[in-house]
Amino acid sequence: MIKLVCFFLFFLPTLVFAQSDSTNVSNPDTPGSLIWYHGVKPNPNEKTYSIKIIVTDIRNSEGTIRFKFYDDITPFPHDTGFLRVVVNKSEVVNGTLTKTYYGFKEGSMGIALLDDENNDVKLDMGWFLPKEGHAFSDYYHSNLRRPVYSDFKFMLQSDRKVIMKMKYY
Repeated sequence: MIKLVCFFLFFLPTLVFAQSDSTNVSNPDTPGSLIWYHGVKPNPNEKTYSIKIIVTDIRNSEGTIRFKFYDDITPFPHDTGFLRVVVNKSEVVNGTLTKTYYGFKEGSMGIALLDDENNDVKLDMGWFLPKEGHAFSDYYHSNLRRPVYSDFKFMLQSDRKVIMKMKYY
């Protein structure tokens, strides 16, 4: 019983807050759009790296995948992160989505995603649990406590591959 109460008090509100898109920035709902924050895009003269993201265990090809990238300036559960990317799930092959993004500066960062199956730009809830899936960079959240930035952050110092396994309830 205590675990159930803790789930509702700590984990669920954070997940809903972190995965909802409440800002209005130049059509963030368009699949394929990259929405940068911190005011500016990375300087093209700086050394940058790529991140290859492999999302596994996606249960269907309806809707969109909504990535949010976090760093030490905008750590999870910041509402927008420093970058949002929307990907149409028509790109999913056998339950897996693979995307590579370029232009990231060296530093600490983490990635969270929402499987927005009905494309309504929010995490849909059932009676007590989310109806839609979520995932984090190189971390499968299986605890009843809410996820924290340190669970899924990583240091980007070269090109990197990140595995994100979907969690559905």
